[in-house]
Amino acid sequence: MYLTKEEEAMLNGEFGEDVELAIKVVVKVGEVLGAAKLISVVHAHISGISYFNILDYGLEFIEHLGSTGAHFRTFTTANPYAAVNASFIGKHFSSEVISKQVRIVNALERMGAKAFTCAPYYIRTPKEGEHLAWAESNAVLYANSVCGAKTNREGGPLSLMEAVIGRTYFGGVHLDENRVPEVTVTVNALKNELEVAAAGYIIGKYFPTTIPYVRGLNHGYEYYLKAFLAAFGSSSNSPMVILEGITPGYKRLLSRGRVRKNENIPVAEVREFIKEHTRDACSRALYVLGCPHLSEKEVQDIVSYVISRGVINTQDKEMWLITSSSVRLSSDLKLKLLKYGIKVYEDVCPVVTKLSMISVDCVITDSVKALHYIPKLAGVPAFLLDRVSIIKTFTRGGSLLD
Repeated sequence: MYLTKEEEAMLNGEFGEDVELAIKVVVKVGEVLGAAKLISVVHAHISGISYFNILDYGLEFIEHLGSTGAHFRTFTTANPYAAVNASFIGKHFSSEVISKQVRIVNALERMGAKAFTCAPYYIRTPKEGEHLAWAESNAVLYANSVCGAKTNREGGPLSLMEAVIGRTYFGGVHLDENRVPEVTVTVNALKNELEVAAAGYIIGKYFPTTIPYVRGLNHGYEYYLKAFLAAFGSSSNSPMVILEGITPGYKRLLSRGRVRKNENIPVAEVREFIKEHTRDACSRALYVLGCPHLSEKEVQDIVSYVISRGVINTQDKEMWLITSSSVRLSSDLKLKLLKYGIKVYEDVCPVVTKLSMISVDCVITDSVKALHYIPKLAGVPAFLLDRVSIIKTFTRGGSLLD
């Protein structure tokens, strides 16, 4: 691999132990994947920082890296961490678990992490053509498919190394020739965000390694698109979807593609998937909105609706709104929401939290991504319900979107 003089100096340890380790890892990965050089990135995003995922080994590695003087050389954000500050119907996490998660967060902040969210595109929106080093599947798909930026779907440890050196390997979808579709998929007549997300999940299962060109997602709500890509990324390893009318330069990418087949996703198949996974209640149910993290507009819409309606009995259930602290809800507003059985948690993720440890019996969510991961990572069953129906469970009134 060709290296610049500065990169050679990094490799020779002239910038410190942390930089030497990081560039060795990135160079080795790049060489294995056939990359000819490294390129600078304007934004790195790190995943895999929940204590329940990385445990003591991950904690010790991150703290050791910080102790060597590591500091991120580019704008860097990280995924949300385990919701160890949360409680559910009076149940809390142990002080030991809380302490270890806080140590992970503190170490990353000392190295320069600017925010903790699975939606870093709300913190700093990528520009078309920018090179990024992002982990977190939904974020990668959003950056490539909606913003027109360029990032491979990195693993958490590799994105951490890339943040330390401010570079990634020049391969994968950083190269224009690898950003072309191989199949056209048409979806039609999807009526809400849950159907849009379910279609994304089904497409991902059909095409686990292929970049599809998707037609028919003609919805005005940004969070529909976010839900679609998050669901697609849960069932597919592809880093990109080319979306008709949305992906920058989609006509050019389509003209350069190698489309060999055309597929149609029947509405009946989408609705059958939802029917199989839908439930509106269970004992000690946790209702979750915010996977991926809610945008500021989504939070405002939900809160305005809730505050304007009456409250029903919320015994033995709670709703969690999950977002980034950049949304900045006031303490008074959070207290008001508590009267409705609704809690706001910032910078965290219930999906990567052992919810079974605080007596949650099941999760009901509008997120197909959460449906996929919660049983594996949080240790409790998960079910689907559309966003409007979830909110109606805690309020009286009409549609959230009326």
